[in-house]
This record gives sequence, structure tokens and C-alpha cells, in this order.
Amino acid sequence: MPAKPDVLIVGAGLAGLALAHDLQGRGLGVRVLDKSRGVSGRAATRRTPPPEARLDHGARYFTARHPRAVALAEGGVQAGWNRVWTQGFAAWEDGQITPPPQDGHPRYAPPLGMSTLGRELARGLEVQTGLEVSSLERLPGGWRVHSRDGVAGEAARLVLNLPASQALALLDPLLLDDTDDLDPLNTAAERLRRVEYAPCWAAGVVLDTDIGAGWPALALKNHPVLDWIAREHTKRAPGHPPALMLQASAGWSRAHLEGRPDEVLPHLLAAAADVLGQTLRPVHAFAHRWRYATPVLRAPGPCLWDAVLNLGLCGDGFTPDKHGARVEAALLSGWALATRMGSDD
Repeated sequence: MPAKPDVLIVGAGLAGLALAHDLQGRGLGVRVLDKSRGVSGRAATRRTPPPEARLDHGARYFTARHPRAVALAEGGVQAGWNRVWTQGFAAWEDGQITPPPQDGHPRYAPPLGMSTLGRELARGLEVQTGLEVSSLERLPGGWRVHSRDGVAGEAARLVLNLPASQALALLDPLLLDDTDDLDPLNTAAERLRRVEYAPCWAAGVVLDTDIGAGWPALALKNHPVLDWIAREHTKRAPGHPPALMLQASAGWSRAHLEGRPDEVLPHLLAAAADVLGQTLRPVHAFAHRWRYATPVLRAPGPCLWDAVLNLGLCGDGFTPDKHGARVEAALLSGWALATRMGSDD
């Protein structure tokens, strides 16, 4: 087992990486664990077989309003890993398409995909992927984290950057312990129980020819299946094959939540063809389910930190500002938790 860090963070999504980056910058030893093969959580990019395409099948883009988020986004533009994709999207309603506005705020989309944002935040961090945490154990001096293969790590401080239901699955067994300090754990659990997520089925489609539209993306309103169609190649460097990213509405996704990808994909392709008024000729296509895609009810406050338990919670399920659940909210939650933990040093 690696050397014992000061802080263990479960979940390599953007909030956890933002937190880890700040804590390590203050001289703390930090280790991040994640069950996925890569970092960034739902800011995810999938690479397809040749002709290779990069498709953002989770977060579509990101915005920046807070000064620190603006500095990160614009710094990325200057460094070359980020770019302004557009300042608005065309809208579809009742079969009519309205052109995108030209006076909106920047929507950023890294040319190599949204997962670039997580990889940039993870630079220099100790991140172990492919490790699923199965249980937590409280120790006199901190925390021990278990995976199905045994002990995954120990640290004085523990942070969970997970969808609320997954964090609750780890915390609820601790509430059965016969100890005198269950109030902080109950507070954490109650905060998490307020959070609700909308699911999303997404489909990526590499085409033999572009659909010929003039818009980079189309936001659909009141469509029975879809609420998003993006021409993914408009985010990329010249020469990227034409590709679409489709995302179903929360209602349709919830109704088909337990469907198989091969069952769901034809429905999404047919819906897109109907909206676009043309037959799609996929070279490659896939469907992916996000069970916890978008928080629709969030916990109050930017994060949670209990200095008695040395336990923290962060993520886009919290409310760091008034602008809704989005990529920037996850970053703000992680940065806020770093500040709270730093006040205890």
C-alpha cells in the first residue's frame, strides 16, 4: 500500500480534483481514488475506433462566471488546451429552429474533449483509477478505505466526491455503530438525502458526411425524446470526422433507465433523424447511460466539512452559487472545501 497521505479523496470528478490540487498546493499529501479508468467524472470524452472521433458524452461544455473559474478557463485558452466553442445555441421547439444568439457568454469546450479539464487539474496529483471503494472504517487517527480487494488506503482526513446515493451507501453502515459522536454523521447523511439527480441517456454518432447545419448545437424544448443535439466536430480541430452527440430528456431517460444500450440507441438515432429531417448514416455509434447526470435538487451550501470526524463532502450536488448545477459548480464546491479544510490547519 502506498505511503499514508494526509487526505484521501474518493472520486476523481472535477470537485475532487479541484480540492486535491488546492490541498497539495498547501503542502498536504493527497491521494485520489476512482473506480473509472480515467479522471473528470461526468466531464467525460469517449474516443471512437477509426476514423477516430472525440465525443463529449457527459458534460456538454462549461461556463465561467466566478473569477477563479474565468481565470482557469481563459488560462486554458492561452495555454492551448481550451477554447471558446460558441456564445449561444440554436433552439428547437414545435419543429421550428431559432438561430443562436450572438451576445451570450462564452461556452468553453477543450479541443481534445471535456475530459481535458480533469486531466489538467490532475497534473502532479497521485490518482489511482480502476479502484472501487466498497466500505469505510473509522480509526482512532482517521479513516481506512476498503475496496473489494482489501485495504485501499488510510488517511487522517477523508473526502467523498460522489453522487449522493453512492456516498450514502458508504456512510449509512457507519450510522449503525454504537458510538457517542453520530450527530455529525447524521448531519452529513441528511444533507445527502436532500439531493436528487435526473438521469440521461446519451448517444454518440460518427457520420460519413456532415448534416450540413449552420449551428454548433441545438437545444430542444418539449421534444418527446431528445433535448440536445451537438455537432461535436465543431469543437475540434479541422479534419475531425463529422459527428453528433445526442442527449435524451430526463423524462425519456427515466422511462428507459434500465434499457440496454443496444435497445436505446435506435430510438435516439430515429429521433435525431426526425428532428434533422434527414437520414443519418453512422460509421460508428454508441449509447451510454448516466444514472446520476444532473442534480435537480441540491444540498444547501457549497460543501460539508466536519472537523471532529475529519470528513468532507463536495461535488455538483451542493450549491456553491445561484447559477445552477454545472461544471463550474463542481469546481466551486471543491475549492470551497479546500478553504474550509485549510482553516483547520
